[in-house]
Formats: sequence, structure tokens, C-alpha cells
Amino acid sequence: MSRRITSAIAIMSLLLTAGCKQADNSHAPPRSASEAAGAAAASRDSVAIRTTDGAIQLGLARDTVYMGLTDSVLAVARTDMARDTEETKSVIAGTIERFVKKRVSSALETRLKYPLADLDSVTYSGGAIKFAYRDKRRMGFEDVSQNGHKALQSFTPDDAQHFVSVVNSAIRESRGSFQ
Repeated sequence: MSRRITSAIAIMSLLLTAGCKQADNSHAPPRSASEAAGAAAASRDSVAIRTTDGAIQLGLARDTVYMGLTDSVLAVARTDMARDTEETKSVIAGTIERFVKKRVSSALETRLKYPLADLDSVTYSGGAIKFAYRDKRRMGFEDVSQNGHKALQSFTPDDAQHFVSVVNSAIRESRGSFQ
């Protein structure tokens, strides 16, 4: 589990250093594509899938595609940080420790986001989800790795294909073309 937290911290640090500064602190329980199929079909505005190890979530909420750590990983990280708190021998060390933990906690909850307006399309081929961007910033979803593997290659084929279908429908709908 410690390895998962270490990789989670590395991923989120990468997101922060790449200039991703928007935080989304909502923590609705993530759903798999199969669980979300009914809701997504009805509302066409939300779906979330998890990597096969449950560490990273990729989703669509209203008009934004996002990627971030799952609630279960965040809970483990919070627990580990709380457990690792040692009594500090000085006020300065305690202040530094609280500052660092606050920043790490905030970084872990940061999500990489792209509005649908910045995406042309999404495809699934060769075992990976692929994004075509209209307006790509410094970091795209394909830049996120976990334990040496690209996150976009870490979803089940069924979940990935369903996600691609829902997002492409949302992109078409947002542009007013129903194909």
C-alpha cells in the first residue's frame, strides 16, 4: 500500500509542477462505466471509470473531463499521513511538518481537467484511451503515469469504450451536432 501512496504522491506532484492549478474537492463516490451506464444514458453529463487497480479515476462531469486519484487512495494517504505524525521536538519543525502535510494533501486532491470545448474527440485503440485536443495545455491525460504505466492504458476495455462513447456524445452535444 505504501508503494501506491508513493506513486500517488509522485503523480500529483507531476500534475502540480506541470501547471495544473484547478482543484476539485468534491468526492462523490466514483462509479464504474457499467454502474454509471443508466445514469449517463439518462443525463449524458456524467460518467467515471477507475483504473484496474482502483488508484486513478477518469470522468466526465457536466462539460469537463477530469483525471485524479480515487477516494480510496486519498483516504489511505490521509490515514498514513495522520499515522506518520510524530511528536516534534520544536515549534519550527512542527510548523514545517503541518505546512508540508497541508500542501501534499492539497496536491493529492488536485485533478487534471479539460473542458469539452478543448477536446476534438476521444478514441480507444491498442488498449489505450486517446484524446485529440483542440487546445492542449502543458499536460494532457496521456502524460499521467502510474507505476511506470500510462494511466490511459490501465482501464478495462469495456469501461474505456463506454467512457469514449459517452464523452464523444457529450462533445457532439456541446457543439450542437447530433451525429
